[in-house]
Amino acid sequence: MINRRAIIVETPRTPLSGMEDGQRHGQFYLMTRRFTRNKMAVVALVFLVALILSAIFSDYLTPYDSSKQDLSARFLYPSLAHLMGTDDFGRDIFTRVLEGGRISLLVSVISVGISTVLAVVLGSIAGYFGGTVDNVIMRVMDIFIAIPGLLMAMAISAALGTGLVNTAIALAVSAVAPLVRQIRSSILLLKNQEFIEASKAFGAGDARIIITHVLHNIMAPLIVQISLRLGDTIMAIAGLSFLGLGVQPPTPEWGNMVAAGRDYIRQFWPIVTFPGVAVAVTMLAFNLLGDGLRDAMDPRMKR
Repeated sequence: MINRRAIIVETPRTPLSGMEDGQRHGQFYLMTRRFTRNKMAVVALVFLVALILSAIFSDYLTPYDSSKQDLSARFLYPSLAHLMGTDDFGRDIFTRVLEGGRISLLVSVISVGISTVLAVVLGSIAGYFGGTVDNVIMRVMDIFIAIPGLLMAMAISAALGTGLVNTAIALAVSAVAPLVRQIRSSILLLKNQEFIEASKAFGAGDARIIITHVLHNIMAPLIVQISLRLGDTIMAIAGLSFLGLGVQPPTPEWGNMVAAGRDYIRQFWPIVTFPGVAVAVTMLAFNLLGDGLRDAMDPRMKR
């Protein structure tokens, strides 16, 4: 069974046989065409674009303040006035779901960005230079991998404290090790290729080779990994917030919204259902997008 999370090295692009602009445009056209044939991936992309736009412009999409309480309007079921009803403090659930999406997406992007940069740097150094540096980096990564990611994130959050930044840091650190290993493995397959040797023969330095040729050849599959990890991180953020280790009330976040409403789930289903569905659908959309990008960028991996 093919592991959809494995980074697959692309066909090397050598410095001696660069692609013409027309060929590049043709390749991009073929990739776009393959992607648009995957209807589920297209639907996922449309949903994510709509989610991002609604999160950015949430202040203009609803007339309510997410933190303003109205105890006379508690536990109202969905209606034209309140599309998703109101919670135990009379706050509009639709408004809080939109703002919770903004928080979740922001923390997810920051976390994945930090972990990707760290993984690219460490994986490139370990894979390209090898030797003692490789051994030291990978032994440290082995220790990180031995600890379940969510458990490590919980420990880091408990040590650093709650909040948006600390949650992003905790999730970033816990996600670095597996990506470092994948990047290192890909670079080990590339570094002895003829086009790398040719670059060295032309006097290119190690840093230039890594940035221009090595990383360039794993960029497409790395983009796929980023998409998949964004979905995982959304779920992890919700998990930490649900446990009280992530984003704290009254700041709306899908996980802490589910936690706050769990005592009322039997009496008033909207309070938990809508933020819970938002987490599940967003994670599914990122995974479908990642699968679609993988199939479009490397048809050999299509199942």
